[in-house]
Amino acid sequence: MFLVSYKAVAICIATAFLSTPLAAQPFAYISNQLDDSVSVIDTATGRVVDTIAVAGKPAGVAVAPDGSKVYVSTPEAKGFAVVDTKKREAIATVIVNDGVLGIAVGAEGERIYVADWYENTVSVIDAKSLQLIKTIAVGESPSGLIVSPDNRWLYVANRISNSVSKIDLNTLTVKKTVPVGTHPFGLTIDARGERIYVANVKSDDVTVVETARMQPIATIKVHMLPYATTLALNDSRLLVTNQNDGSVSVIDIETLKEIAQITVGDKPEGINTHPDDRHVYVANWFDSNVSVIDAKTLKVIATIETGEGSRAFGQFIGK
Repeated sequence: MFLVSYKAVAICIATAFLSTPLAAQPFAYISNQLDDSVSVIDTATGRVVDTIAVAGKPAGVAVAPDGSKVYVSTPEAKGFAVVDTKKREAIATVIVNDGVLGIAVGAEGERIYVADWYENTVSVIDAKSLQLIKTIAVGESPSGLIVSPDNRWLYVANRISNSVSKIDLNTLTVKKTVPVGTHPFGLTIDARGERIYVANVKSDDVTVVETARMQPIATIKVHMLPYATTLALNDSRLLVTNQNDGSVSVIDIETLKEIAQITVGDKPEGINTHPDDRHVYVANWFDSNVSVIDAKTLKVIATIETGEGSRAFGQFIGK
């Protein structure tokens, strides 16, 4: 009863070429909330190669580890869409609840995790059957989700509770909840699973949390309304979107200080790092495009036109 098929709309849009060659050739999947669509960017050419219809005001994105599926949260459709990346079309819709936003997929690809903003829960969905496994109570208004590299833990940013919860993925229970800054939203984890970096929208800062003890170890001041975070260059740089500044803050992980502020498009939201660990993609909501940053030179090297209201909240680049 979950299956609803959509025909992909094939639109090839000429955009700026990347000035620096990329080592790999995955695709970036950009949710366009106001267009009810997902733009597919070929990261090797810097072009939008397809546009996929996804109803329900798509926002959050999670790419399956094998790249075969993309899961896109659809708040107005009360769930998420399953996109087949080979067919480039939505092949199923799953009803979860009214407040779906953040979405993530486990490292083994067997489970999908969906944060419900209104119900204060995380739903665990079987990726094969698309059936609910369990609903886990967390803090108020859960938003960003991230799975640890070893697939052992799920971390949840609870916006209204000003906290982050750590969920044991073996028992599907909350292990611990720790206070962070004001209105945490997007978060990321380092390659060793030792630290998470949490963007706090209202306190204009990033909380660094040590995962073993679930203790905050630092607070880094950034700029207005930080939304999401990503790591690059062997986890030596943290990049943070600042919505109201139209910028990305670059943090040196050794010193935990801002070393640069890069101007991007208007209202930058989602941010994710290419598998080459160097190029960082930023979805600009108000400008309806994507900025590509070279994390070595700290410059924008391309701007790619996408669809109206590009958000791409989550892990939107395949491996």
